[in-house]
Amino acid sequence: MGSWVIGPAPEISELDERAALYRDKRKAMDYVRNWICPGCRKEYEPIKNMLVDLPPFGCVDCGLKNDAAYEWKITQCTLNGISLDFKTYDQKLEPHCTLYAITAVIDCTRRLEGAQKGFVFSAPFDINEMVETYNKRTGFKLGNEPQDKLYETYDNCPIVMEVLKSDGIAILIGASDVTTTPVPRLKIQSYFRVDPKDVLYITRLLAGGFPLVAGIRHGFLFNYLSDGQYYCAPTCENTSDAHAVALIGCGVGSNGNKTETFYKVRNSHGIKAHSHYQKREFGGDFIVWSSDVTDVWGLYLAQHEC
Repeated sequence: MGSWVIGPAPEISELDERAALYRDKRKAMDYVRNWICPGCRKEYEPIKNMLVDLPPFGCVDCGLKNDAAYEWKITQCTLNGISLDFKTYDQKLEPHCTLYAITAVIDCTRRLEGAQKGFVFSAPFDINEMVETYNKRTGFKLGNEPQDKLYETYDNCPIVMEVLKSDGIAILIGASDVTTTPVPRLKIQSYFRVDPKDVLYITRLLAGGFPLVAGIRHGFLFNYLSDGQYYCAPTCENTSDAHAVALIGCGVGSNGNKTETFYKVRNSHGIKAHSHYQKREFGGDFIVWSSDVTDVWGLYLAQHEC
């Protein structure tokens, strides 16, 4: 499998429509207020979104950026009274971060779609079976694909997406799975790529109910991050060893001597990774600066009932 079909990303009009349909059914920390540009005194209203309203990014007239601090993440939101939190996955020592990050995004997306209808979709996925399906379908070994078959010679995300589009991921219903024919599978309808430098658009996608897959450069100190801690990625330009994670939120903070947007990240190294004593040594999430993200992907799920 050496080809892929990258679909269109959501239009701003779709994000606005989602906000109009579901904004009154959510429960989130909407503390954002109108912003008055200190440079030209023009007033801006918050940007309305499905899950949380965002502060204006900056002034369109004088170009001054809004440096007001804020932060939020999908897993702390509710929609129609249903929590949008989801499982923290564990890839263990396997080089399967792309599949696990995409699975996390699929899991979060189906929970969002279920909550829109007042349902809870949370049946577990059979990721081990998905690894076997991927290897058989592509003829590659997940995480060890030939370089010339990868997107821009380093990214296997589109290949994994294509398999999830054609085959889907198996869903474990319970003890009767052994005799269930066929095993239910959740497929994606399409996937899209986002320019990692388009930070404003990425924050709107997240607030509009689109969790995203992202690549980040990681170094030795990565494994020592605590829950909620900021990670400063290595400054090397090499992206071939990027680690895939799920983006589940965003905010603005001080990165050294500048103000910068950051993303809330859910990793796939289990609930004991990035642990914190205030959470009884559990964790799973951390924060990455927007400038340290190398690639961003999103997806639409196919019609489903699980």
